[in-house]
Amino acid sequence: MNDAVLKGYLQHHWVGSTAGVAGFRRVGRSHGDPAAAAEIRTLSDEVFADREALRGIMRSVGLRPSLPGTVVARVGEVLGRLKPNGTLFRRSPLTDVIELETLRLAVTGKKAGFEVLRAAADSDPRLDPYALDRLLERADEHVRALERLHVTVSRERIVSSKPVS
Repeated sequence: MNDAVLKGYLQHHWVGSTAGVAGFRRVGRSHGDPAAAAEIRTLSDEVFADREALRGIMRSVGLRPSLPGTVVARVGEVLGRLKPNGTLFRRSPLTDVIELETLRLAVTGKKAGFEVLRAAADSDPRLDPYALDRLLERADEHVRALERLHVTVSRERIVSSKPVS
Protein backbone atom coordinates (compact mmCIF):
# COMPACT_ATOMS: atom_id res chain seq x y z
CA MET A 1 0.00 0.00 0.00
CA ASN A 2 1.37 3.39 -0.97
CA ASP A 3 0.56 5.42 2.16
CA ALA A 4 1.34 8.78 0.55
CA VAL A 5 -1.10 8.11 -2.29
CA LEU A 6 -3.78 6.79 0.08
CA LYS A 7 -3.44 9.81 2.35
CA GLY A 8 -3.57 12.21 -0.59
CA TYR A 9 -6.67 10.44 -1.89
CA LEU A 10 -8.36 10.70 1.50
CA GLN A 11 -7.55 14.43 1.71
CA HIS A 12 -9.10 15.00 -1.72
CA HIS A 13 -12.26 13.20 -0.68
CA TRP A 14 -12.33 15.11 2.59
CA VAL A 15 -12.34 18.38 0.66
CA GLY A 16 -15.10 17.10 -1.63
CA SER A 17 -17.16 15.87 1.31
CA THR A 18 -16.84 19.24 3.03
CA ALA A 19 -18.23 21.01 -0.02
CA GLY A 20 -20.88 18.31 -0.39
CA VAL A 21 -22.16 18.65 3.18
CA ALA A 22 -22.34 22.44 2.80
CA GLY A 23 -24.21 22.06 -0.48
CA PHE A 24 -26.73 19.60 0.94
CA ARG A 25 -27.41 21.82 3.94
CA ARG A 26 -27.90 24.92 1.79
CA VAL A 27 -30.18 23.17 -0.72
CA GLY A 28 -32.18 21.63 2.14
CA ARG A 29 -32.85 25.16 3.42
CA SER A 30 -33.53 26.90 0.12
CA HIS A 31 -34.97 24.44 -2.40
CA GLY A 32 -38.17 25.65 -4.05
CA ASP A 33 -40.08 22.40 -3.60
CA PRO A 34 -40.93 21.89 0.10
CA ALA A 35 -41.18 18.08 -0.17
CA ALA A 36 -37.86 17.86 -2.01
CA ALA A 37 -36.27 20.22 0.54
CA ALA A 38 -37.42 17.98 3.41
CA GLU A 39 -35.98 14.90 1.73
CA ILE A 40 -32.73 16.71 1.03
CA ARG A 41 -32.48 17.70 4.70
CA THR A 42 -32.74 14.02 5.64
CA LEU A 43 -30.09 13.14 3.06
CA SER A 44 -27.97 16.00 4.43
CA ASP A 45 -27.85 14.37 7.86
CA GLU A 46 -26.73 11.09 6.29
CA VAL A 47 -24.14 12.79 4.07
CA PHE A 48 -22.76 14.48 7.18
CA ALA A 49 -22.58 11.08 8.92
CA ASP A 50 -20.71 9.70 5.90
CA ARG A 51 -18.26 12.59 6.15
CA GLU A 52 -17.70 11.72 9.80
CA ALA A 53 -17.11 8.09 8.78
CA LEU A 54 -14.50 9.39 6.35
CA ARG A 55 -12.90 11.31 9.23
CA GLY A 56 -12.72 8.01 11.14
CA ILE A 57 -11.12 6.28 8.15
CA MET A 58 -8.57 9.09 7.97
CA ARG A 59 -7.77 8.63 11.66
CA SER A 60 -7.35 4.89 11.16
CA VAL A 61 -4.50 5.54 8.70
CA GLY A 62 -2.92 8.24 10.89
CA LEU A 63 -4.25 11.26 9.04
CA ARG A 64 -6.06 14.43 10.09
CA PRO A 65 -8.26 16.43 7.71
CA SER A 66 -6.48 19.35 6.11
CA LEU A 67 -7.65 22.69 7.52
CA PRO A 68 -6.65 24.62 4.37
CA GLY A 69 -8.46 22.02 2.27
CA THR A 70 -11.57 22.41 4.41
CA VAL A 71 -11.51 26.21 4.01
CA VAL A 72 -10.97 25.96 0.24
CA ALA A 73 -13.91 23.55 -0.03
CA ARG A 74 -16.24 25.92 1.80
CA VAL A 75 -15.15 28.88 -0.34
CA GLY A 76 -15.55 26.77 -3.47
CA GLU A 77 -19.06 25.76 -2.45
CA VAL A 78 -20.02 29.42 -1.96
CA LEU A 79 -18.50 30.42 -5.31
CA GLY A 80 -20.30 27.52 -6.96
CA ARG A 81 -23.59 29.22 -6.20
CA LEU A 82 -22.85 31.88 -8.80
CA LYS A 83 -24.67 30.80 -11.94
CA PRO A 84 -25.43 32.56 -15.21
CA ASN A 85 -29.19 32.28 -14.70
CA GLY A 86 -30.15 35.90 -15.26
CA THR A 87 -31.05 36.52 -11.63
CA LEU A 88 -28.72 37.78 -8.95
CA PHE A 89 -30.73 38.02 -5.74
CA ARG A 90 -33.60 35.60 -6.27
CA ARG A 91 -33.87 32.01 -7.32
CA SER A 92 -34.48 31.07 -10.90
CA PRO A 93 -36.74 28.04 -11.57
CA LEU A 94 -33.64 26.45 -13.09
CA THR A 95 -31.75 26.79 -9.78
CA ASP A 96 -33.63 23.84 -8.28
CA VAL A 97 -32.66 21.64 -11.24
CA ILE A 98 -28.98 22.64 -11.25
CA GLU A 99 -28.68 22.20 -7.49
CA LEU A 100 -30.07 18.67 -7.67
CA GLU A 101 -27.63 17.86 -10.49
CA THR A 102 -24.80 19.15 -8.32
CA LEU A 103 -25.91 17.00 -5.38
CA ARG A 104 -26.10 13.97 -7.68
CA LEU A 105 -22.52 14.62 -8.79
CA ALA A 106 -21.40 14.98 -5.17
CA VAL A 107 -22.93 11.65 -4.19
CA THR A 108 -21.46 9.95 -7.25
CA GLY A 109 -18.03 11.21 -6.19
CA LYS A 110 -18.59 10.02 -2.63
CA LYS A 111 -19.55 6.58 -3.90
CA ALA A 112 -16.49 6.40 -6.16
CA GLY A 113 -14.25 7.24 -3.22
CA PHE A 114 -15.79 4.54 -1.04
CA GLU A 115 -15.43 2.03 -3.90
CA VAL A 116 -11.70 2.72 -4.11
CA LEU A 117 -11.33 2.45 -0.33
CA ARG A 118 -13.33 -0.79 -0.32
CA ALA A 119 -10.99 -2.27 -2.93
CA ALA A 120 -7.99 -1.14 -0.86
CA ALA A 121 -9.51 -2.71 2.28
CA ASP A 122 -8.74 -6.14 0.86
CA SER A 123 -5.03 -5.46 1.35
CA ASP A 124 -4.99 -2.82 4.11
CA PRO A 125 -6.12 -3.98 7.57
CA ARG A 126 -6.58 -0.35 8.70
CA LEU A 127 -9.64 -0.11 6.44
CA ASP A 128 -12.83 -1.85 7.61
CA PRO A 129 -14.41 -3.64 4.62
CA TYR A 130 -17.76 -4.09 6.40
CA ALA A 131 -18.06 -0.42 7.28
CA LEU A 132 -17.18 0.49 3.70
CA ASP A 133 -19.82 -1.95 2.40
CA ARG A 134 -22.43 -0.13 4.52
CA LEU A 135 -21.22 3.26 3.26
CA LEU A 136 -21.51 2.00 -0.32
CA GLU A 137 -25.05 0.73 0.28
CA ARG A 138 -26.07 4.12 1.62
CA ALA A 139 -24.37 5.89 -1.30
CA ASP A 140 -26.45 3.74 -3.66
CA GLU A 141 -29.61 4.76 -1.76
CA HIS A 142 -28.59 8.43 -2.06
CA VAL A 143 -27.95 8.08 -5.79
CA ARG A 144 -31.42 6.57 -6.33
CA ALA A 145 -33.15 9.22 -4.18
CA LEU A 146 -31.41 12.09 -5.96
CA GLU A 147 -32.09 10.62 -9.41
CA ARG A 148 -35.80 10.46 -8.55
CA LEU A 149 -35.87 13.98 -7.11
CA HIS A 150 -33.92 15.36 -10.06
CA VAL A 151 -36.26 13.84 -12.64
CA THR A 152 -39.39 14.93 -10.75
CA VAL A 153 -38.27 18.51 -10.15
CA SER A 154 -36.81 18.86 -13.66
CA ARG A 155 -40.10 17.77 -15.19
CA GLU A 156 -41.96 20.33 -13.08
CA ARG A 157 -39.55 23.17 -13.89
CA ILE A 158 -38.70 22.51 -17.52
CA VAL A 159 -41.68 20.68 -19.00
CA SER A 160 -44.49 22.17 -16.96
CA SER A 161 -45.60 25.75 -17.30
CA LYS A 162 -46.40 25.90 -13.59
CA PRO A 163 -44.69 29.00 -12.11
CA VAL A 164 -42.34 28.63 -9.15
CA SER A 165 -42.62 30.98 -6.19
